[in-house]
Amino acid sequence: MKKGISFLCIISIILFMFFSPLVNNRAEASSPSSLRVGWTTEPDSLSPFISNRVSTFELHLLIYDSLVAFDNHLKPEGRLAESWNVSDDNLTWTFKLKKGVKWHDGVPFTSQDVKYSYETLLKAEMGMYSDFLKGITSIETPDDYTVVIKTDKPKANMLYVTAPILPKHIWEKVKFDDLKTWPNEKPIGTGAFKFVEWKKGEYVKLEANKDYFLGTPKVNELIYPLYANNDTMVQSLKIGEIDAAININANQVKLLGAEKNMKVLSNPTNSFTNIGINSSKDKASKGNPLLLNTSIKQAMEYAIDKQKIIDVAYSGQGKAGTTIVPTFLKDWHNELSADKVRSFDANKAKAILDDAGFKDQNGDGIREDKNGKPLEFRLYTRSKSAEEVKAGQMVHSMLNDVGIETKVETMDDGVLGDKIADKGNYDLFIWGWTTDIDPTTILSIVSTDQIGNLSETYYSNSKYDELLAEQATTIDFKKRQSMVYEMQDILAEDLPYIILMEENAIQAVRTDKWKGWTPVQGAYFMTANNYNYLHVEPAVKETASGKDTNKNNENSSNSWWIYVAIAVAIIVLILVVKARKRNGIDRFDDM
Repeated sequence: MKKGISFLCIISIILFMFFSPLVNNRAEASSPSSLRVGWTTEPDSLSPFISNRVSTFELHLLIYDSLVAFDNHLKPEGRLAESWNVSDDNLTWTFKLKKGVKWHDGVPFTSQDVKYSYETLLKAEMGMYSDFLKGITSIETPDDYTVVIKTDKPKANMLYVTAPILPKHIWEKVKFDDLKTWPNEKPIGTGAFKFVEWKKGEYVKLEANKDYFLGTPKVNELIYPLYANNDTMVQSLKIGEIDAAININANQVKLLGAEKNMKVLSNPTNSFTNIGINSSKDKASKGNPLLLNTSIKQAMEYAIDKQKIIDVAYSGQGKAGTTIVPTFLKDWHNELSADKVRSFDANKAKAILDDAGFKDQNGDGIREDKNGKPLEFRLYTRSKSAEEVKAGQMVHSMLNDVGIETKVETMDDGVLGDKIADKGNYDLFIWGWTTDIDPTTILSIVSTDQIGNLSETYYSNSKYDELLAEQATTIDFKKRQSMVYEMQDILAEDLPYIILMEENAIQAVRTDKWKGWTPVQGAYFMTANNYNYLHVEPAVKETASGKDTNKNNENSSNSWWIYVAIAVAIIVLILVVKARKRNGIDRFDDM
């Protein structure tokens, strides 16, 4: 009897060994699919009241919803709003809301949430969203699914307001004075993804909202690993540790393009790189007051060979810029007249400085003003951007050629942001912006009332401010366009920014794990909508081990008989051995 049990045990073990892969495959098939998107810019905050970084905006698009969103053609479409209409005088907007929408914690979404969000964001005047809401005078909620918004003047960008709608039942518990510091560590929204975890310096993790009113995303888990630099991120992409990468270095385009199962995009977008110039007139400013001289700034633009910087520092991935409204916004970009486009001309730069009285008085190669103060400025670049660091070195050399000295210093984003906020403790810096589809917000970053908020340059011009306010209330497209053009003319003259280039969005995705990638605004990520997050799906039915479940099951069903045959053969072998033992044969080589 004992021998019989032992024999059965051996058979059971053998069968388990051979058939266990089939069991494992079925278990693995139910494992969630994770999309890992690498980035190099960590969010500054999860609070819509105090955040400004594009990485934070990306998270807001996923966690929250707005009343109106953009389709792939950048046209407004309803999101939380089912429909809307505007009165004949363009002063009253009525939005009908979608029913059955719930917050991530299960509480129903209502018109009270819209009223709270808009009123609080407007009152706070903080972050990137408050400017969207200017001009709103009152918000009424006749019922749970109707919002009536009144404005003092026609609001041209009402359907371009993408401010996130926040849950009143959570945010109303935060005192208004605490909004400047409340971190919103566990954001609750109505969006396609729920917040899971932000491990600072490492990653942000989201999960699919299975009750999302537009349908459950096919991405079960969304992870944003944070990388200290692009090189490390690209290496992770190549070996499959991540599935996509945002903001790839320009010099890596050809390298990744040659990789199997890789798709690389490099297309014009609504982003630009600029030299910010301290334009503060405040006596408390820590900037160099010589930069208030327009002749110096215009000479600097002539001295900078933008195309050379693009070719060398950015591997040709971009085009020379002229205004803060990039050509991507074709309805609003002003093709400046020839006298306002300062193409590279070092001799012209020298002549302007000579005429303005800035000459090298002591023979050291650096020009001075009439009091002997040298044209010497601090130029800050961001350490995380190899392109910007290289651009800074090239700008230094180009300005030096016309007698302007720069002291270049490289630092991380946080340090640079702190210096800008510290009463303008800088002279020049290289950074950039990504614009909205409507021009109002990007135009507002150089308005007087944004000093202390979005303004980096501390620029102030009353005529510009008047035009900013007027265009925002002008419904007639041609009239509004004319005002937006005039504002760009003013900036081209005063130069709070020198626009180095209009950036290409350079992003890469792996096609062996995910399919359905669709460029929006020339990019997969950091666009005006969250289309790709909602529509990409596993290229194979992924298992926890990353194998194709279909193929595994097919292979398993095709080869199960092999396992049986092997098992039978081993059983026969054991029986033969046992029989031979009974006959006195103990060694296999005697068989």
